[in-house]
Amino acid sequence: MIGTLLVISHVISYFTIQHFVVDRHNRIVMYLASNQIKLLRIGEETYMPRSLAVGFSKTTQLELYPMNGGELPDGLERAKYHRGFSQQAIRYLGENTEVRVEISDGIYLWISEPAHPNFWIRMPIGEYEGSNPMELFIFTGMLLFLSLAGAWILVIQLHRPLKRLAFAAREIGRGDYPGKLKETGPQEMVSVTAAFNQMASDVHQLEEDRTLLLAGISHDLRTPITRIRLASEFLSDQDEEIKAGIIADTQDMDDIIDQFIGYVRYGSEEKMETGNLAELIQQVVDAASKQHDGISTQIGELPEIDFKPMAMKRLVSNLIENAYRYGKAPVIVSASADDTRITVSVRDYGNGIPDLDKERLFQPFARGDKARGGKGSGLGLAIVSRIVEMHGGQINLENHPEGGLLASFTIPFECFDE
Repeated sequence: MIGTLLVISHVISYFTIQHFVVDRHNRIVMYLASNQIKLLRIGEETYMPRSLAVGFSKTTQLELYPMNGGELPDGLERAKYHRGFSQQAIRYLGENTEVRVEISDGIYLWISEPAHPNFWIRMPIGEYEGSNPMELFIFTGMLLFLSLAGAWILVIQLHRPLKRLAFAAREIGRGDYPGKLKETGPQEMVSVTAAFNQMASDVHQLEEDRTLLLAGISHDLRTPITRIRLASEFLSDQDEEIKAGIIADTQDMDDIIDQFIGYVRYGSEEKMETGNLAELIQQVVDAASKQHDGISTQIGELPEIDFKPMAMKRLVSNLIENAYRYGKAPVIVSASADDTRITVSVRDYGNGIPDLDKERLFQPFARGDKARGGKGSGLGLAIVSRIVEMHGGQINLENHPEGGLLASFTIPFECFDE
């Protein structure tokens, strides 16, 4: 918008200067020159004493050069056609008038006019510095270029804090706290940045308070759960079935508490590290194979990328546990890479989810138990989704055509190079 306004203003300025300055100057010069040529005509048409004619010639310095087919005078060969002067001369001396400008020891006009078709009239015009339209065009073009360059620098200065603001907003969306942004720029930008800094601080404080609250609740709940489990150990052998049920229930409660803690501490405080994702996936699979049967891998060659190791382990581990908890073995973990991203998928051979609602399943406490059964608080996929978003990737669930559920996520290579 600024560039368009500058271009329009310079175009208007160019034509304004051309009309009110250059054309007016050309008109005045040619008006005076044509009057001298008209006086020359009067002297030729009427009797004029020789002394007066010689005095007029010396005063005006008018010179006549006949065009008899010979060589052109040196000054006329150097002279260049002047469109502005010629247009004004036609107004005063008639059609077919031509004006050329010679620049040598001074500035001279060469005029060919209808009253003397076989002559060129040479006339000095003093120290006039010329007004070539091309020079004016170049001058205004340079002004336009400098104006656009200044506008571009101004826009860059305005865009820089906006880019920092956008990047910080994405960081907060991933659960990271970007720190306080520098409040610089125009007054409106300073106000927006200050409001954003306050919002980011409030969100960070809210996140800290929530984490502390859930950590405190989980700590306080584990104490009575431990007492209940310990008390169940003193039940008699006749109550073995009740004992087993109590132990199972307390274990479920403990797992639910772990999921709550995992949801609020999903790796946002962990530092990024450069590593090989293939090795990390293999470690998680090796650990899972000690608890489950029928797990295999199809891992291709993966480039090194930046990721949060503990969060990524939790991500892959949760997908594998979901496959065994809600699906059926065998479970296949695969990973591959293309030019822009790494894709990791976990497939089971269960019944899938007939009423697959991806948006709902990734929300906290949502479960797909109607199709797959099982236990849990419904936070597993919510944790997975947050970890993937934290790495700038995307996650997808779909029923495999050959049966079972396929959970896959992608991590782009350049998601943190902003």
